[in-house]
Order: sequence, then structure tokens, then C-alpha cells
Amino acid sequence: MDNLEPNVYRQRLVIEGHYGIEDPMSDFMRVFLNDLSKVLVMKIFSGPFCWPPDPWNDPEVYLDEHRGLNGFVAWEESGCHVYIWKRYQFFTVDVYSCKPFNADEVVEFTKKYFSSTDAVYGTY
Repeated sequence: MDNLEPNVYRQRLVIEGHYGIEDPMSDFMRVFLNDLSKVLVMKIFSGPFCWPPDPWNDPEVYLDEHRGLNGFVAWEESGCHVYIWKRYQFFTVDVYSCKPFNADEVVEFTKKYFSSTDAVYGTY
């Protein structure tokens, strides 16, 4: 991708894989985003948030096969989105930062947190 504005530092990391943890609920998502913020040394100013906000097996919350658990945290330095598809035991973590960070450290942390053996990632 072309760097259209070299005066603005930004770093992106996308991690995807299948998870080996038992059943990630919204509490798992919020704890992950909190812990990830600590690993990245990012200051949270909003969140972490999760949809659905309660256990996603709640019969009041309609989630079709293409929707899953979504989480977000806003940092002073930018933010992170996480998506989890229970049906496929699959996750995506999307980090965007205006502050440099060690991508390898985040990848290893995320693989361990999700107990993923096939996680892949890309940076740009």
C-alpha cells in the first residue's frame, strides 16, 4: 500500500486463526483487550466494549452463522477490534496504532491467549 501521508506514523497488524480455548464469551473478549493494552503499553480511554455485551449464547441475542462476538478498545494511540466466530472457532485481531509496537510480541501473546496453532498475521 502506498504511504499517502508520511508525516503520520501508523502501524497495523492483523492476526487470524482458529482458537483452541473452550468457549470465549464477552468477558473473555474484554479481558483479552485489557491485557493486550498492557502488552502494547497503550492507554485506554474508552472500553473495552463487546457485542453482544453478555454471553453470546443468550437466546435474546440473535447471531446468525456469519455474525459473532465483536470487541473494541480505544487507546490514546488508536485502537483494536477483535472478531470471533463461534461456529468456525475462528478469530481476527486488528490492531491500529500511531505508536510503534513489537508485532512479533503481540502475535505470540495473541496465539497463546487464543490457544491457536494455525494463526497467521500481516503488517502494514
